[in-house]
Amino acid sequence: MNAAIDNVHAVILAAGASSRMGSPKQLLVWQDRPLLTHAIDSARAVLAERIVVILGANAEAINTAIDLNGVSVALNPDWADGMAGSIKVGIQALPATASAVLLMLCDQPLINAAHLQSLLLAWQQAPERIVVSQYAESFGVPAVFPVAFFAQLAGLTGDRGAKPLLMQFEGTLVKVPLPEAELDIDTQGDYQRLHTHKSDAADDCGTT
Repeated sequence: MNAAIDNVHAVILAAGASSRMGSPKQLLVWQDRPLLTHAIDSARAVLAERIVVILGANAEAINTAIDLNGVSVALNPDWADGMAGSIKVGIQALPATASAVLLMLCDQPLINAAHLQSLLLAWQQAPERIVVSQYAESFGVPAVFPVAFFAQLAGLTGDRGAKPLLMQFEGTLVKVPLPEAELDIDTQGDYQRLHTHKSDAADDCGTT
């Protein structure tokens, strides 16, 4: 079965306070763009304007610094309670026609449009299954969740994000090797490692 991606939407989680970083990591610059802009550009390359960005802490500063025209923005007023609340806000913001959601973080800058496309292609071949990124003997987001899992995503609690749900269905996950997903930017040390990482991600956002 080859499912269409016309009704797949991206939800980019960007509501955290970046307390370990000491400044909003959404606005950290790499390759001349803020990290959140990297995520938006990569999602836009594969899903056009079907993108929801979840903001919370530092929402005003982010709105001021980043051009969010062309994407939907949803606010998580309970961002301090953990990532699960932002996932719930994102699911609630999707249209009734959504057939799947591409769940993304704002702080995985090595993820590019070609990577996202590989996840979507895998989902098209198995549209009833969750498709995850596999890295460093683990797995997680970015990941594609079919509509059948929306209620469970919206029912998550705490700060572990979608991991408990993924663990519950580990036996049926479609795992796509994506080592670039291992690096997320939580600390200044992570940010320094990013700058020493040689990547060709700057030129691939046109991949569809």
